Amino acid sequence: ENGTLERLQEIVRAVKAKGPLVQCLTNFVSMDFMANGLLALGAHPAMVHSVEELDVAISKVKAAGGAVSINIGTLDALWIESFKCAVKACNEHQVPWVLDPVAAGFTPLRTSVATELLEMGGCAVLRGNASEILSLSGADGAGKGVDSTKGSDGAVKAAKLLAAKYRCVVGISGAMDYVITPEGNQFSCEHGVAMLQKITAAGCLVSSIIAAFVAAKPAGFSNAEAALYAFTYFGICSEAASQSSNGPGSLRANLLDQLHGFDLEQLSNDD
Repeated sequence: ENGTLERLQEIVRAVKAKGPLVQCLTNFVSMDFMANGLLALGAHPAMVHSVEELDVAISKVKAAGGAVSINIGTLDALWIESFKCAVKACNEHQVPWVLDPVAAGFTPLRTSVATELLEMGGCAVLRGNASEILSLSGADGAGKGVDSTKGSDGAVKAAKLLAAKYRCVVGISGAMDYVITPEGNQFSCEHGVAMLQKITAAGCLVSSIIAAFVAAKPAGFSNAEAALYAFTYFGICSEAASQSSNGPGSLRANLLDQLHGFDLEQLSNDD
């Protein structure tokens, strides 16, 4: 079972009605696209990353019923300190957090930092490409920088190991997206367009959208469903955006428009 149209519509309506606060600690490359993508979706981004204000900021995220998105893209010592401070605050305030382990496996530091954060506990969803997920499991991900050289289906076994070990949902992005629960249940999403690979920070945006869906999910929805429907909505919007796009530049702009205004009511259960 890979979800239903009715539940997709329900959670998207909830996200747009609630307008969840998503506190993003993210890399310099993705900041603009992530903030604008969340705004287009109907969420409210905050981009605080200073350790001097993170605990207060995350307490406000808790009060607002929001979530935190952590992205290790432009890594350095100060960012690492901020990530650890954020996870500590999330766990103390019981705020769900999503981790994007950008380019894990490309350098040992990236792999170790992502692993340290996961070992602090409390991660709601880990979202990466196949190379990143394989690397975090101890296998050779063979990533090319931030890009994956492996198919998403080749990382499912690794994702199941990570989901069980850290008791979190694991999402794998690719031509087919996969969502794995801590119990080993598997869901998939086939929506999306290949040209997304030509837009920097598209995956980063997906991770923050997953955080928004986790924060706004109605009663009865799991974190795995939130991740699945975030993948699905993003993929459907990218497909709609591609219909009037001539290349990556117009797809990027059209994707923001679709995240804002795509009408899920036009879909049928056959789509």
